[in-house]
This record gives sequence, structure tokens and C-alpha cells, in this order.
Amino acid sequence: MEKLKNLWEFFKKKPLYLAGLLVVLLAGGNFAMVTAEKFPHLACSPCHVMAPYVDAYDDSVLLSHAHAKANVNCIDCHENGIEDKVKETLWYVTDDFDDPPAKRHFDNKMCTKCHSDMDALIAKTDKGNGVNPHNSHLGDLTCSDCHKMHTQSKAACQNCHDFEFLHNLPPQWEKVQDPHTGEGTL
Repeated sequence: MEKLKNLWEFFKKKPLYLAGLLVVLLAGGNFAMVTAEKFPHLACSPCHVMAPYVDAYDDSVLLSHAHAKANVNCIDCHENGIEDKVKETLWYVTDDFDDPPAKRHFDNKMCTKCHSDMDALIAKTDKGNGVNPHNSHLGDLTCSDCHKMHTQSKAACQNCHDFEFLHNLPPQWEKVQDPHTGEGTL
């Protein structure tokens, strides 16, 4: 924040520099918008802090790659207004950002834009054994309590339970930990 204040003080004294910066930012922003329209996930890659996320989107076992294969782009979930984009650009230009970026928590509205039929999902995952990860006794869990886009997912139920289905999850899921040894059991 201090860097931004110093930058603002500098530009107040040199308005032509400010005008030049605005022209460069507008031109760069226009280029970024055109790039984002044609290659949405590439619009996120110039920031070095975003590289691991873009790499995972392009090729990994993580949920972000599954969404990439379904033609879901970064900006489909990470919708930022112009104010956020300007702020993020300033953070990047002034090297004043969190690395790694702060984790964002999404409510179910984000997921249900595409995965809208929760009743069908509950029915699909009900195996008739009294255990259904999408109909938890814990009440209102959010999708992101278990499903992670850019890291391995972890079933919230494994914090207390050792259900058999937890041992057969695909590689994008964390291994179930033995509560006594702390070692993975997959």
C-alpha cells in the first residue's frame, strides 16, 4: 500500500507521466481484453504468481484441468470487474501482491451456475449405504469444503470418518490419512 501512495505522490507532481502511464495501461488493457476473448486462460498467465494455476489448468489431474477439458475458462469462475482488474494490474506493476495469492472461498452459487441440479447429484451419489457425501449430516457444506480447483481436493468427511469410498478416489483427491499414524492409506 505504501508503494501505491508513493507512486501517487510522484504522479501528482508529474501529470504528463501520469497521462503517459494511462495511455500505456489503456493500450495494454485493450490488448489483454482481445487476448482474453481469443485465449481466455492465457490472459491469466503473464503474472508469474499465476503460472502454477495456468499450468495446472493446461495439464494436471486437478479439477481445474477437468474444467479446461469441458471448455470452462478461468474468467468463467474468476469474474472480475474493471475496478478489480485495475487494482490487480497496479499490484502486479508495483510488485505489491500476495505470493501465493490469497485463497478465495466460493459459495455454492459459483458451482451451481453449471452444476445446477443438486437433487440429481444427491441421488447419483446415494449408494444406499447411509453415506452420501453430497447429503452430509453436517448440514450446509459448500462445494468448496471438499472440491478444490487448484490443489488436491479433500473430502470433509474424512476428517472424522474412514468410509471405504474414500480409499478409491481419483488422483485429484488427497489420500485418506490414517488417524493413528498420519500416513496415507491409498
